Amino acid sequence: MTFSLRFLRMPRPTHFLGLFDLQNGAELILMSALLNKVSGLYGILAIFTGAAISGLQLSMYIYSILLAVLLVILTPKLHHRDPLAALSFAYLYLFDSLINALYTVVFGISWFLVLSAKHPLSSAAKTIDETAGFTSPVYNVTNVEIVQNGQEAVAVGMNVDGAAQQPYLGAGMLQPESPTCVLIIAILWVVRAYFVVIVAAFARSVVMESATPGEAPFEGRNNGEGWKGQLGRALVKVGRSYWVGKDGWVPLGGKFRRSRDERRPSIGQV
Repeated sequence: MTFSLRFLRMPRPTHFLGLFDLQNGAELILMSALLNKVSGLYGILAIFTGAAISGLQLSMYIYSILLAVLLVILTPKLHHRDPLAALSFAYLYLFDSLINALYTVVFGISWFLVLSAKHPLSSAAKTIDETAGFTSPVYNVTNVEIVQNGQEAVAVGMNVDGAAQQPYLGAGMLQPESPTCVLIIAILWVVRAYFVVIVAAFARSVVMESATPGEAPFEGRNNGEGWKGQLGRALVKVGRSYWVGKDGWVPLGGKFRRSRDERRPSIGQV
């Protein structure tokens, strides 16, 4: 049971890509996120050029601009290792990842439906008929209905490739290019998940370094006054065992003792 809990524990890397400092990694991730969100401005400008934009796209553009403003505010403070800025960026990046995942799913479903409408699966049936040696009839119909029109009877054929063929998600996902798109998206999200871990690890190191011999982070004179202190304590409270360790900070002998999971036995210690 203990092994399984440790296996599921949030990773705590000490370097970015195994080579660079966590701060360098966090700043690089922040810059990439900022460039990505600034693109929402071009989406808003496209409205004035007469481009057709759906309500979902408009909401994404507005969200991107608002988040870009917050990232610009956090950038200089993150460079100076401000604990509240680092912690806020960790939560913002996690929240943005979840929102992006939602938008990706919605836009992905829409795209696959468009593919299924342009390339219905019925075309595969034609290929099978041709390769099997059968000659296709002039009119491909599923049934024939007799419609009485005065004294004349008219045969009406229902086209198998026409209105009866409705687009659906499965047809779009079975198109040749769809597996490649899904694979690329999956790889990008693995990278995104790693970035979330790096940003959280950087924020954790900054928060723990901000502890003083007499006060924990966001307590008392240690950034604990006003709304900033209240916000910092609220953010640390969520997942406290990760941010400050299982036991938190305990003043001992005029020095702050970190939690047991942060201490490492010295050489020769049993």
